[in-house]
Amino acid sequence: MSRDFILVLDLGGTQFRLALANRDGKLLSRYAASTYAAESQRRLIERINKAIRELTSDIGLEQVLGMGVAAAGLVNPGTGVLLSSPNLPKLRNVPLKALLEREIEAPVWLTNDASLAALGEHRFGAGRGFSHLVYITVSTGIGGGVIIDNGLFLGSQGYAAEIGHMVIDPDGPRCACGNIGCLEALASGSAIARMASEEMSKGKASIITGLADDDLSQVTAEMVARAAQSGDPLTLEIMERAGTSLGIGVVNLLHLFDPELVIIGGGVSRCGELILAPVRRVIAERAMSGFKGAKVVISALADDSGLLGAVAWVLDKGTSFL
Repeated sequence: MSRDFILVLDLGGTQFRLALANRDGKLLSRYAASTYAAESQRRLIERINKAIRELTSDIGLEQVLGMGVAAAGLVNPGTGVLLSSPNLPKLRNVPLKALLEREIEAPVWLTNDASLAALGEHRFGAGRGFSHLVYITVSTGIGGGVIIDNGLFLGSQGYAAEIGHMVIDPDGPRCACGNIGCLEALASGSAIARMASEEMSKGKASIITGLADDDLSQVTAEMVARAAQSGDPLTLEIMERAGTSLGIGVVNLLHLFDPELVIIGGGVSRCGELILAPVRRVIAERAMSGFKGAKVVISALADDSGLLGAVAWVLDKGTSFL
């Protein structure tokens, strides 16, 4: 019996998403469920395995070529161990590859979700036709991935492209990672919400006050974007600040990797030109002349970039298993 199907798992801090795909990268069926910070490793794996059985009930596991896992956190792709996940503190040193292979009896390959999102965009999305690109996901935090000569760059241990933790401002705010002035602390969705709350706590006016029911602790990046799209001066200024910091990060990446294309994904990318315009302005102002030609675009695959990257990862890694 031929193995014509691929299982893919996107394991995030809020939910896990499972999909069954074919070798052409078409996602045939899906399953999604919440993840919980207090949930044990054993319970989470049980729920994922149950979802695998449901998703493959019509085809049988014997038709599965392999499984790709896009995991939020620090992942060692060589050992298949999830070392830590920022929003799932119970998941530490999880031998995810071994645990899942026990269930599906086929090879499992995993790496960081943002790296696989870069591969997904390269293979199936906005990066098709480009040999060198950088992908940046701007959401609650900031992550990324790098494609060099059509291949995913992982570094010596598989931890490469922690884009959100390059230092942009050495005197900036403390990041969740413990460092000071990281890009994530200046341009992520959580940073945008924090900046808005800080400015309003100083007495600056904004229509966000109404959107958040006068509770500054409830301010979100989505509220800031909605207010900015309505022309609210304070939130327009905050989006400009975040976009400027992101632009400085992009300039650093241009100088490091010389990509043809920079792709911006994640929830904040839905702000469109509110975030892209300052990025392009900073590139024009700060990049060396030879790097100004790189294109900056929004992700074409949105939330599916990681799942489709996992499909590509299995196809690349599973050649010897065909």
